[in-house]
Amino acid sequence: MKNNQYKKIVIIGKSQKFIKELKKNYTFKKFDIIPWRQIQFYSKKQTIKYDLVFICGFDFSIYLEDKKTFEKKNIFEILNLLKKITNKKTMLIYINTQKTNNKNYTFSRYRYAKQKLAYLIYKKFTNSLIFNSDLIKVNNDISINSNLISKLIFYYFSKFDFIKTIDIKKLFQEIQSMLYLKKFPKQKNIRGIFLTIPRTQFIDRFLRLIWG
Repeated sequence: MKNNQYKKIVIIGKSQKFIKELKKNYTFKKFDIIPWRQIQFYSKKQTIKYDLVFICGFDFSIYLEDKKTFEKKNIFEILNLLKKITNKKTMLIYINTQKTNNKNYTFSRYRYAKQKLAYLIYKKFTNSLIFNSDLIKVNNDISINSNLISKLIFYYFSKFDFIKTIDIKKLFQEIQSMLYLKKFPKQKNIRGIFLTIPRTQFIDRFLRLIWG
């Protein structure tokens, strides 16, 4: 059942599971998709102000780039785009990564970029809901952008309750409840340690699981 109406919706990121659920849960007249790796292109041409902006992407291709490029692609270009496609009435929903601990620092580029963006969105945009999501499941299957080895590791971690999971439908139910109750969790800033060192996605994920 569709429970919310927004005339113009845009999703930043091209995850099919989120696109499907957005279309299922919301009524709209216009629905646009901005791929994460084309944000800079859209920032130069985009003039539409949206009623709902849903952010769920990440550029996994630049782990081996320098820290400045990594931050630019996964934090600052997104913020610049958001300034252009929103107004005071726009609702922003950002799917952040799960919090495995309460540390205000991390050795993981991924966690750093996700939490830094969450913090800056929270500070700069009044109508913003940051959803700290557990590992997402679609039809009981783990949905993760990674290679087979990582998927197997996360499968067994979830099976033995080392990490929490959430079904995609449950995720949208919780988002709807938070919007209805106007329950917008505060976001803390985060500090990165040794992030100047390039690494593969697998190593970065390992660092995140072990040390946060």
